[in-house]
Amino acid sequence: MNPWHRLPPLRSLRILEAAVRHENYTRAGAELGLTPGAVSHQMHALEEALGVNLFERAGRRMRATEHGRQLAQDVSAALDALASAVERLRGGDAGNSITVSVLPSFAAAWLVARLGGFLERHPGIELRLESTTALADFRNDGVDVAIRYGTGNYPGLESTKLFDDELFPTMSPRLQRAERVRVPADLARLPLLRIRNQPWAAWFAAAGLNLPEPRSGSIFNDSELALQAAIQGQGVVLARGSLAAAKLRSGVLVAPFRQRIASPQTCHLVYPGRNADKTEVCLFRDWLLDELRATPAVYAPTTSVKGAG
Repeated sequence: MNPWHRLPPLRSLRILEAAVRHENYTRAGAELGLTPGAVSHQMHALEEALGVNLFERAGRRMRATEHGRQLAQDVSAALDALASAVERLRGGDAGNSITVSVLPSFAAAWLVARLGGFLERHPGIELRLESTTALADFRNDGVDVAIRYGTGNYPGLESTKLFDDELFPTMSPRLQRAERVRVPADLARLPLLRIRNQPWAAWFAAAGLNLPEPRSGSIFNDSELALQAAIQGQGVVLARGSLAAAKLRSGVLVAPFRQRIASPQTCHLVYPGRNADKTEVCLFRDWLLDELRATPAVYAPTTSVKGAG
């Protein structure tokens, strides 16, 4: 008798894979459009059907057992194989296109201005750009690759490091002149713009400042919005060199201090293993690395303050 009739429902196996990957029923449910209660119910039903424990509670987290991790790995591999088979069957439509997920800040500051070069080099490829702060769901949203800032450790995915980055304060030249900003200590009397998950504390310490982390004022979830606010003179922003470079070169922003720190988050091209050898992904990756090698360095910080005397 064909053993397929003993398989649990595919739906419950997909939920298992997401729950093990996130180790959190709420996040797994958000990915799949389910409530945490529905995820929990499916996992209990799957455990009863298989006769093994797939999860154990560790504080507030649900941690996968060895049985759960192994089954999730096997399910992931099987789903990837199934997805690859479907893509091969679809043929032409999937064979000459690539969907790229990218943060709006990186898209606006760097990528969009250069995409014409990729299309000229590969006119037969249709490139679809999704500019979003949401993490790509490679299994469900059709994304082939994503450009993201992080540590490079993306469980279940492969990544290619694109570049390191630096953090340093930037502001409009008009604000610098008006406030006579000369030394890092001058920041204590200026409004400091905040970017989510990008605290000032490490730069303060490197600059020898005993200043608390800003707790008031504007906070942005995207760097490009914070940089635009700085251009308007609304305050000083701790910027990434990669995102501020063009604005520094054009003069709409200045970097008044030489002190810079390495960003704990570096830029990576991220993709599932099944896409690693996809022709369009390889061509896009190679083009991207060529463009980065040809990118001019960020201008050195300026230390003089025009009009101050």
